[in-house]
Amino acid sequence: MIMTLWLVGCLAVVTLIGIGVLFGGAPFVPTRRKWLDQAMELAKIGPNDVLVDLGSGNGSALIAAVESGAKRAIGYEISPLLTWWSKLKTIKLKKQIEIHNANFWFTELPKETTVIYLFQTNPTLKRIEKYLDKQRDIVNAKKLRVVCFGFDFPNIKPIDCINGMTLYEI
Repeated sequence: MIMTLWLVGCLAVVTLIGIGVLFGGAPFVPTRRKWLDQAMELAKIGPNDVLVDLGSGNGSALIAAVESGAKRAIGYEISPLLTWWSKLKTIKLKKQIEIHNANFWFTELPKETTVIYLFQTNPTLKRIEKYLDKQRDIVNAKKLRVVCFGFDFPNIKPIDCINGMTLYEI
């Protein structure tokens, strides 16, 4: 009985954390803080920036953005468990960080978005190109800076690259 409950519990956790994969996203893989700091440096995060993380996982990129000087950071995470975890993790920064338990495909980017952070797979990035093209008219920024970790947009020319992270301007 205890073993069955333990297995069901483990399956529930794996399902909740990996739910993004079912909807065409990437699995949750925590990113090292050193790499997040490099990503924020690559994006040249400043006091007027609002970073949006499409698939914000445990909220680490949101924290790194605010600690690097961003005015605000907004995350969209499809997994309820990861959303809860990230809200708990960012509670001290809740005036600067918003986390939505939502599928970003069905949301509009906030008008004040200046930087987008992504850790998504190549097939998803093909779709995100189209998504960002549609969102381009919504945001106020003349150019969006997009940092992709680990994977690349197939049809957008990169601006810069460091340690597996690529910067684009759209």
